[in-house]
Amino acid sequence: MEIIRAAKLAHKEHWRGTSDESVGDKQATSATKSWQDKVISQNVRCEVQVADNLKERIDVIDFSECAAYELKVSGKNPHHEFYKDIFKVIVYNQNHPNKINKFVFLTEKEGADKLNKGMGKEVMQSIHAYDFSVKVIEI
Repeated sequence: MEIIRAAKLAHKEHWRGTSDESVGDKQATSATKSWQDKVISQNVRCEVQVADNLKERIDVIDFSECAAYELKVSGKNPHHEFYKDIFKVIVYNQNHPNKINKFVFLTEKEGADKLNKGMGKEVMQSIHAYDFSVKVIEI
């Protein structure tokens, strides 16, 4: 839970909703970097590559809990990242001996509310076939 608390704190410190995409991108990058700096440790790694031949990375993996975390700072259009991030976990598990068994997607209330119903909810209920669980948490 320390990883989730750190994400909430980084979000609060760095994110101010904006209609300026450039400013929003900079704030999101600052929030994510701040979060990662707070949680990195012997068991927690950041920007973990999903496969040697791919540039895709997972924001944070806690190897002591076999849990992956992705932060979508803005709650707008969360599905763009959510589904892609699930596939990153699947590809990671196919390419590493230590498997992720829990994926946590962190986003603002607006995004969490959207993903916790409809297709997002169905995916979370069906993903057990891939030997990991998915949870969406409001930051």
